[in-house]
Amino acid sequence: MLLLFGFDVGENDRIKVTFQFTMPNSSGESASSEVAPIVVDNSEAACIESAVNLMNTFVSKEINLSHCKVIVFSEEFAKQGVSKEIYSLMNKVQVRPNSNIIVCTSTAEEYIRSVKPSLENLVAKFYEILPRSSEYTGFTSDIKLGDFFNKLESNSEEPVAILRSSCSLSFF
Repeated sequence: MLLLFGFDVGENDRIKVTFQFTMPNSSGESASSEVAPIVVDNSEAACIESAVNLMNTFVSKEINLSHCKVIVFSEEFAKQGVSKEIYSLMNKVQVRPNSNIIVCTSTAEEYIRSVKPSLENLVAKFYEILPRSSEYTGFTSDIKLGDFFNKLESNSEEPVAILRSSCSLSFF
């Protein structure tokens, strides 16, 4: 299951897309205390669709973007503009508008590789719960892809995203 993916400036192509998956339990049985193994991989391509298609050639199952909880942009990539990627994501039926948007000060790949859920065994649940902490703390915001897109299209509002530094990765 795809949990999140991130965008960096590519070395050989326009973008480098990093994917984080959980591996299904091979026995079919899972205990509630068992942590699913996490796999991180990436591909470089000219656009999101090409990167996903390229990754589909390497994984045993077709990537389904409907389970994606978080979309990460590196600060370097975000400075170049993300509107093309946001439009592309919003046009995909599989991508849900309630996915959170994060801009990280490190590369998206470094960020994704270093996120270690410390208080939750189910990684997918971790990505669902954490942005909602904005309801009871002032330390984060709940920035959704759909809201970001609407503000991108608005003449009176500007889109904002969660900015995460690499020093706070263990807490997300």
